[in-house]
Amino acid sequence: MSVREAITHRSVSQYTSFVRCGEAYRLEKVARAPQNQAAWFIQGTAYHEAVEKWERSNRRYGPDKLAEWFEEAWERDIAAALAVEPDTSRWLTGGTTKPETDIKNRRKRGRDQVEAYFEYAMEAPERIWEPVDGMPAVELPFTLNLGGIEIRGFIDQVVEYPDGHLRVRDLKTGTRLPDTAFQLAIYDHALDDLFGVKPGFGDYFMAKNNAPTEPKNLQDYSREKVTRWFRNMDKAVRLGLFLPNPGDACRTCTVRRFCDFNGVDARQYPYEESVNA
Repeated sequence: MSVREAITHRSVSQYTSFVRCGEAYRLEKVARAPQNQAAWFIQGTAYHEAVEKWERSNRRYGPDKLAEWFEEAWERDIAAALAVEPDTSRWLTGGTTKPETDIKNRRKRGRDQVEAYFEYAMEAPERIWEPVDGMPAVELPFTLNLGGIEIRGFIDQVVEYPDGHLRVRDLKTGTRLPDTAFQLAIYDHALDDLFGVKPGFGDYFMAKNNAPTEPKNLQDYSREKVTRWFRNMDKAVRLGLFLPNPGDACRTCTVRRFCDFNGVDARQYPYEESVNA
């Protein structure tokens, strides 16, 4: 598959994947190499789905319902993942934990986290913002045009505080805090395009702490800057310029066995630079 055929739009996840490791991006997004399964993906998806359903219900249900929704999503996604790779010994884990144990632990952890989210949300001062009555700002789809490049995505949440100020929020089930507020800044620009409001601040809700981070000031991520960054990323991808970045991220890379740097099966998806894109 050529670069032109592989990508028709951009997203925050594409951008962050590209800048973290160009080789991993090439294998995942362009070459479409098979990826290792990992229970953390299932945990994250099930957590997001349960929280979204609860918030869309206007918080009508108790914590047991969130746990039920989490379990439903978990069962569906674990079955799909096992259909792709039945041998769980080949699944990735975040450390030395055996995959079977990791799956069990993450299921319990995720269930505990959605129940904890209920407790936090009921006590916290902020509420989900409603740009239109009856339409909570949860998993808001957006298409953002940055200098002719189409950026697509979903805003996890927009929350409103008692004094009326808004904040864009992204839910994180991982243990590591994102290095930058780039994702939140794109949400901020998208919200401006959608509703003509630009909070200028955002946070990450870290499920491991059951609390949001301190607010991130997004003023340095001007539209001009992020447009230039996406344009440069888009240009590099279309030219086939993918740089490997060996380091800590290799441990949890889902395509590391095909890596041009030291993958045991690197020859299956050889690097090919395109100078005509």
